[in-house]
Amino acid sequence: MLTAAVLLVPVLILLLKNSNIILRGMTLPLFLLFAANIGYGGYLIMNRSQQEQKVEIHTKSSADEALKNESQKLKKDHNVFLTLKKIWVTLIVVSLILYLMTPEGYYKGLALGFAIMFVGLLTVDTLLHHRLIQYLESVDLKIESVSK
Repeated sequence: MLTAAVLLVPVLILLLKNSNIILRGMTLPLFLLFAANIGYGGYLIMNRSQQEQKVEIHTKSSADEALKNESQKLKKDHNVFLTLKKIWVTLIVVSLILYLMTPEGYYKGLALGFAIMFVGLLTVDTLLHHRLIQYLESVDLKIESVSK
């Protein structure tokens, strides 16, 4: 996600230098996408090691219970990702409808920018969800091997 944010920097600079009204409208949503990628990417980097340490400590005391707790947490996160996907797709459709209904100008660019922002957020959540599914499968396999 941090890489995506870094790749957005030249796009944002070009949008700011351009005098096209539609491109000016796209600047705010793309800046919000940049901020979301930087913020959430930084959060994941900072908290990943802490989460690993928590799981490791709980696994040492009671491996079976810790793995079951982790599996339950991952299943809740899985459901959250499924809900978020539906929300992002709905917001993409609403943004595109607004784009088609809005006359030329700043608001047309704003609607298009929000559609692009929601596509970016959907992409990030889909990648994170894929990673979560793989981790959940490995935890479930570990639970099966520990319980035998």
